[in-house]
Amino acid sequence: MDVEIVGRKDNLLLERSEVDFLVKHENESTPPRKQVREALGIALNVGKSILIVDSFTSEFGKGTSKGTARVYKDLEKAKKIEDDHILVRNGLMEKKKK
Repeated sequence: MDVEIVGRKDNLLLERSEVDFLVKHENESTPPRKQVREALGIALNVGKSILIVDSFTSEFGKGTSKGTARVYKDLEKAKKIEDDHILVRNGLMEKKKK
């Protein structure tokens, strides 16, 4: 699995960087979000606790997936801005029971 950074934009108002990426996984199944976060963290030289993979979709028959991620300055800022279901999906928060 190879991760390629396609675009990166700094959002100074929300104190984060917004990243577009491409994952190449030929002859393999689509990698899980956790594995993509780890590889993306290594590519961006950031910790997993401040990296949030927002969307991640596979392209049928091509062996590639496109996605967007956000890198925050700290975890507290991410928890203030991001929706709860996004934080749960990325393993940064426990699911609330009703």
